Amino acid sequence: MYDHVCEVAVELPDTGTILTALGLVATGVVWAVERFLPGRKRIGYRVQLDTAIGMNPRAAHDIVQLRVLWSDQEVTDATLALLRVENDGSKDIVRHDYQEPLTVEFPGRTIVGVEVTETSSALRTILTRNGGLRPEGGRLVLPRVPLNRRDHFKLLVLLTGNGNQVTMDGFLSGGSIRLNAARRGPRKSSLVLGGVFIILMGLLGGLLLSNSNEGANDPVCASGELTIDGSTAFAPPMRAIAKDYQKQCPGADIEVRDNGSLNGLKNLSRAGQETPDPVPAFIAMSDVRAPGIKLYEELTEHPPVSVIPLSVTANHENGVDNLTTDQLRNIYSGKYTNWTQVGGSNLPISLVTRDSQSGTRITFEKEVLKGMRSGKLAGLSDCTTRANQPSTHPQHCEAADTESALETVGKVPGAIGYAETYSAGTSRNVVSVRLDGEAPVLTLDKPQSYPFWATERLYTYGEPKDGSLTAKFLTFMNSDTAQTQMGTHKHLPCSEAKSFYSRACAL
Repeated sequence: MYDHVCEVAVELPDTGTILTALGLVATGVVWAVERFLPGRKRIGYRVQLDTAIGMNPRAAHDIVQLRVLWSDQEVTDATLALLRVENDGSKDIVRHDYQEPLTVEFPGRTIVGVEVTETSSALRTILTRNGGLRPEGGRLVLPRVPLNRRDHFKLLVLLTGNGNQVTMDGFLSGGSIRLNAARRGPRKSSLVLGGVFIILMGLLGGLLLSNSNEGANDPVCASGELTIDGSTAFAPPMRAIAKDYQKQCPGADIEVRDNGSLNGLKNLSRAGQETPDPVPAFIAMSDVRAPGIKLYEELTEHPPVSVIPLSVTANHENGVDNLTTDQLRNIYSGKYTNWTQVGGSNLPISLVTRDSQSGTRITFEKEVLKGMRSGKLAGLSDCTTRANQPSTHPQHCEAADTESALETVGKVPGAIGYAETYSAGTSRNVVSVRLDGEAPVLTLDKPQSYPFWATERLYTYGEPKDGSLTAKFLTFMNSDTAQTQMGTHKHLPCSEAKSFYSRACAL
């Protein structure tokens, strides 16, 4: 005969769930200690009323005569005080706990009479029998009255005089006497413990629900590899968005490249033609529309995602941070070759442009130069020498991406270029140039006066399959997380675009 041993696999909860459960237990223990275990003896008192009796305002005395009588004797300058005395500790108080009796002082006033209100008949008897309450001028001595936990009584005292203070003193063995603030509702400690308990319960429920759903299909996540290529202007926020997606979806591996808008479109088309998969895991990002040529006829354009602010940039030594659009066009036409011609430093002008695959360059030449080519008049150089260039022409060099364009502008005194606004603002020795007095800032309440901006679009090779990483990442681009990253980089998400910008974001 064989003994069969059954193994039962027990899956332990994760650390967060265990710590939250321990927090709940600790909260319950603290509440139980506060609620049930013995603690200090404590008598608390509150002055619930202390007011003068008479006509107000004083002028009313000429109209109405009001007198306060006690035992047929008139009381002048009469005041009424109402005190609540209670055992607000966690232990019962017995007679021998009082080493000195409770004494209520009314400085500046004399006690005329006192009555016991709102208490049990037993406590009333103890307080009043055999002259238990002893008025002594402005001082009221109370008998050594036993008080169970939460027992209380009230004293209504009639006084004469002009004082306005009330204090209680005495000596309670192993306890204290204190003035209580008026309390409405539960104790503060109970509210705090209750709040902590509710928060921990919610956290524990969330963790248990998360653990129970682990492994289920996530409506946002998909696994696999995805390549994103194209616009250097949109690459910074796209890298941040891809990083956020991978953090949320560990099974995704996303590579973001910035080879320029047109190169991104070409690489997408090439990937679609070379891969056996009908729709490659590839997204192109472009700040210009895909040209209507055969190379791009299989590409699918998705709804625009953002409006990108772009800037004219200049080296900080140029001494110019504002140009008119006519001055800028004269610089690129070759009419101006030195910054003194536009009120700047005595430095020769160097043009730092992007290469022909750049969507930013295409937008700059179309929208700002109005069709003029930005590098038309000069041969290429590294912008640090004038070799083989006529002295009457500005220097001209090209950069492959936003980073290298800004780096060159920052290094070369006299240089001028253009780039995405957020990156320009974080580059050394580079200033963003105002055009006609307008700064390169997107504002929701009016059309953009600065004439240099672009709409960012995403392309795939055909329609991505539902549930694929490509499809889910495109959906993620509309999430709050993605839009926050766009806003951080000073881009305007198309989901927030209004009026003028809503037209810019239309397909």
